[in-house]
Amino acid sequence: MIAPRSLWTGNPHVDDWREPRLSDRTPIVKNDATAAPYDRVAFIDTDTRIVGDLSDVFQVLDRFHLALAHEPTRGWDYQTPAPPAFCELNTGFIVFRNSPEVRVFFDLWQEEYRRTFTKQGLRNDQPAFRSALWQSEHIRVATLPSEYHCICGKPVSIAWEAKLLHDRGNLEFIEQEINREQGYRAYVPGLGLVRGYRGRKSWLIGWLHLSWNALRVFVNPASLQGVPKKPHQWHLGEDGR
Repeated sequence: MIAPRSLWTGNPHVDDWREPRLSDRTPIVKNDATAAPYDRVAFIDTDTRIVGDLSDVFQVLDRFHLALAHEPTRGWDYQTPAPPAFCELNTGFIVFRNSPEVRVFFDLWQEEYRRTFTKQGLRNDQPAFRSALWQSEHIRVATLPSEYHCICGKPVSIAWEAKLLHDRGNLEFIEQEINREQGYRAYVPGLGLVRGYRGRKSWLIGWLHLSWNALRVFVNPASLQGVPKKPHQWHLGEDGR
């Protein structure tokens, strides 16, 4: 585990700990994941909850250098050499080969982050990741399904059981809600599951549940987890700071 000692001390599940190398504590500290003494590594944000078996993501690395999921907000309000069709990816969960090629890519990611922060004031590391990936023709990247990185702080659709949840809200409650049943469904923060028509009884129960959640939010808007922010501001706290 690579994390500040304050996060690690006393955790009985950690048997290998290392202090981060980068000291600026900006999101680019994710770059420190390459210091892990393993051939295949997973970086996972702290505002996540693992609720299923993720071990098979490492099989993807038999054919690809990196694997991660799409960024739902599709960053658009910053300058980048990548065209709009080259999707922004969410760096809250990354699995990668810890190879020389990937370490060169991570170094470029760090350089791009410094550049975008200096010239555009972007603290989010994802625009720099997108730009670095566009410039790295030798890097093969795979897209993870939303079940393997369910970014539930924003509307998301899944079909199977969610395995990793990512949000600053009550992830234990969200897990119970989003994994209540299987099948194609959408999850909307603060409202719950939205499903297609699968019979009158199922449809009625679903819409009653959705209506109850909508009423709860109407009566108590504070029950919503956070407020919308521009794509480059998702690192900000709930108070906007």
